[in-house]
Amino acid sequence: MAAWISLTLLMSACSSEVVAPPVVTAPQQPPAPAPQLSVSAPPDRVRAEIVRWFTAAGYREFRVEALAEHAKIESGFRPCAAGAAGLRYTFQWGGKRLQRLYEFAGAHQCPPLDKQLAFADNELRTEPDYSCFWQTTTKSAALAALRRGFGHGRC
Repeated sequence: MAAWISLTLLMSACSSEVVAPPVVTAPQQPPAPAPQLSVSAPPDRVRAEIVRWFTAAGYREFRVEALAEHAKIESGFRPCAAGAAGLRYTFQWGGKRLQRLYEFAGAHQCPPLDKQLAFADNELRTEPDYSCFWQTTTKSAALAALRRGFGHGRC
């Protein structure tokens, strides 16, 4: 009888599917502010700060690299870049997103780089339109998601 009970329990354990709960991580605290970079800071220094900031914020390496590449494409690592059609700053915000950046940073001129990065982080973590960025597994996929999401405000 004991053997039959043991066999029954063993068989039911083998046939039931065990699903691990999703890993939930606590929101990251914003990294310490960067040293104030001048408007004319060299691109390699700006790139290094972008990498440092997003790494400290808990981003995976391939997403950090995609964010740095996106900043290179958008502004050439110039935090106060002014582009066509009213686009501004590191990630070339425009329209309502630019207004939200100004509100977030408490300024209506070029915000410090750390404020821009904190705003980008806030957008990525809270706006459903950028959820595809978090589903990526490679730098190229993360960059493509940024180009779609940040560029057009949707995945």
